[in-house]
Amino acid sequence: MSSTVETALEGKTESILNSCFNSVFFLPPELDVPEEEQTLYTKTMIAMNVMLRALVHNCPSSRMREEMCSIFQALLHFFHSQHMHVRTRALYGVLRMITDFIEKDWYCAANCGFIYESLIEVYFPILGQLLGHLCLFSCGQHATRVPATDALYRLYAFVKRDRRTALTEEMEKYVHLREKLQDTNFACDNLCSPSDCAKAFGGYLRPAERMDVVLTALEAMVDSSIYDKEVACSVMAVAMEDHAFWLSDKTQIVTSIRKNLRSITAKAARHCLDSLLLLLTSQMPAEEVRDLLKSSPPSDSSALDMWEVMLCMPRTLEKVLKELTKGSQLSRLLEGVTEDTCILFLALMAKSEDNEDFLGDLRHLKTYLKHPSVEMRTVVLRGLVILSETREKARKMEVVLPEIMATLQAASADVKMKALFVIQNIMGHVKRKEASSIAVQHAEELLPLFVDESSAVRVSSIRLYRDMVQAVVWCHRRRMKGTVRRGLVPLLFRMSDENQDVAQAAGRAVVQTANLLSWNDLRELAEKQETWRIAECLLQRDQSRAEEYLQQSQPYLQDPQGALREEAVRFIGLAARYSRDQSEEKLEDIIRALMPLASDAESSVQCLAAQTTLILRTASRTATSRRSLRALCCLFC
Repeated sequence: MSSTVETALEGKTESILNSCFNSVFFLPPELDVPEEEQTLYTKTMIAMNVMLRALVHNCPSSRMREEMCSIFQALLHFFHSQHMHVRTRALYGVLRMITDFIEKDWYCAANCGFIYESLIEVYFPILGQLLGHLCLFSCGQHATRVPATDALYRLYAFVKRDRRTALTEEMEKYVHLREKLQDTNFACDNLCSPSDCAKAFGGYLRPAERMDVVLTALEAMVDSSIYDKEVACSVMAVAMEDHAFWLSDKTQIVTSIRKNLRSITAKAARHCLDSLLLLLTSQMPAEEVRDLLKSSPPSDSSALDMWEVMLCMPRTLEKVLKELTKGSQLSRLLEGVTEDTCILFLALMAKSEDNEDFLGDLRHLKTYLKHPSVEMRTVVLRGLVILSETREKARKMEVVLPEIMATLQAASADVKMKALFVIQNIMGHVKRKEASSIAVQHAEELLPLFVDESSAVRVSSIRLYRDMVQAVVWCHRRRMKGTVRRGLVPLLFRMSDENQDVAQAAGRAVVQTANLLSWNDLRELAEKQETWRIAECLLQRDQSRAEEYLQQSQPYLQDPQGALREEAVRFIGLAARYSRDQSEEKLEDIIRALMPLASDAESSVQCLAAQTTLILRTASRTATSRRSLRALCCLFC
C-alpha cells in the first residue's frame, strides 16, 4: 500500500504542498481566531508540522533531493506574501524542516545511504536561495526574525560541521580571512546582521550557492519586494567587498540586473545596483565586453538602461568603443544606437568636467532633444542629468527647458524620468524668482504624468510639482492659482494610490497647494489624509468648478487600481450634488459613465457604483417631477 501511494504522489509533491500551504498559511492570524475555534486552529498547525516531519522521515533516498527541492520551493513561495502572518508560518515551516533533517541526520545517518559530504546537496538542494531569504529576514520584525535567526544558527552549525573538511582552497582562504579580520559577529547569543550571516556562511558555500545568495539579494531590491532595500544592499556589499569570491558568474548577474533594473527605483537600492554594475564592468576583459554586446545590445531598450550606467565609467566606455571599431560585424549589433549617439555621449562626459563654455551654444542640444530616436534623446538627457548637477551649468540649461519639457510626452518611462531629474536639478539651482517663473510656465505640463503607468514617474512628477508650487513667489500667485486648482482632483485621487510613495507625495502636494491658496481647512484635512472630507472641502470651496471636477474625475473610473476607481465613484456621486446642472440629461450622462462598473472586478467598486447610480436615478426622477409640477402650475395660472 505504501509503495502504491508513493507511486501515485510521485512528481506531485509541490502542487499538493501548495494547496495544503494555501489552506493553512492564509488562515487568520492566531490572535484573530475566535476562542471557540482555538483548539481546531492548534490542531491544524500541529497537523501541518506532522506532515512536514513525515515527508522528511519517510521520503525514499532515491527521491530525496527532488522532493526536498519541491518542499523548500513551495515554502519559499510564501516568503513573498504581503501578509506578515503568512510569511511567519512559512518561516516556521522551514525551521521545522531544518530541525527534522538535522535530527534525522544525527540519529539515522547510518540508514540514509549518503556520505556526509553529499548530505547538504541532497537535503538542501537550494541552500543558496534559502540562506539568501533567511539573511534578509534576520533583522526584520520580531515575528519573522525569530524563526529566521533560529534556522540560520541551526543550519550554520550543520553546514560548518559537514563541510569543514571538504573546503576548496578558495573557500578555506575566505574562512581564514574572516577569522583573521574578526569582522563577523555570528553567534547564538548575539543578534547578528544580514552581512554577518553572509560572511559567516560564505566560506562554506559552493560557487553556485554563493551566486544564489547574491541573486536573491538582487531580486529583493525591486520595488514590489517585501524586503527592506537597505538590508538587501548590506548583503550585496559583502559580495562586492570580495567580488572575486562571490561574483563568479558575471553573465548571470548581468542578466538579473537587466531583468530587474527598471523595477528598482529606491535610492539606496539603485545606488547599490549602479555600484555593482560599475564594479562588474571594470573587471571585465575585452572578450566579456564583446559577449555582453552580443547578448545585450544597447539597441534593446531594456538593456539600454544598463549600458547607460556602465558607460559612465571611462574605462568601460573605452572598451566598448574599441569593440565597435573592430569591424562591421559588431557594429551591426547596435542598430538602434548610431555613431552620433556614441560620439555625443563621449562629448557630454568629456565636457562635463572642465569646459565652462560647453553650453555656450545650445542649438545642437535642442536638435538632439527633438531627435526621433528614443535612444538619442535618452543619451542626451543622461548627459544633461550629469551636467545639471553643477549650479553654473544647470542655470544655463533654462533656455532648453521647453525642449526638455516636451520629452515628458515620450512613451518611454526612462526618458521621462531623466527629464524630470534634469528639471528638478534646474529648479534647485536657479534663483527663487526664476524658479517661480518656471513653475508658472510649466507646472501644468506635469499633470498628465500623475496617471503614468510607471509608479516612479508618478512619484517624481508629483514631487516636482509640489516643489514648483512651493517655489512660487507672491507676485506670481494669482497666475498660478488656476493651475493648482486643476491639479487638486488628480492629487486627491493619487492619495489613494496603492504605491505608498505616490500616495505620500500626493498628500504633501495637496498641503503645499492649500498653502498657496490659503485654504487652511484643506491643509488640515490633507495633513490628516482624510480624502473623503477633502473632496467635500473642494466642492464647498469651489462650487463653480463642480462641472470641471466631474469631467476630471470620470477618466479615473477606468483606472487599473481598484482603490482609485472606488474613489472616483465616491467623488462623482458627491460632485453631482454640487453641480449647477441638475438636468435629467446631465444625470443620465453620469449614470452611463458608471454603468460599466456594475461588473467591476472589485466587489466594493460594484457595490458603491450601484448605490450611487440608484441615488442619481432617484434624483433624476425628482427633477423630472418638479419640472412637470411647474408646467402644470403654469397651465392653471
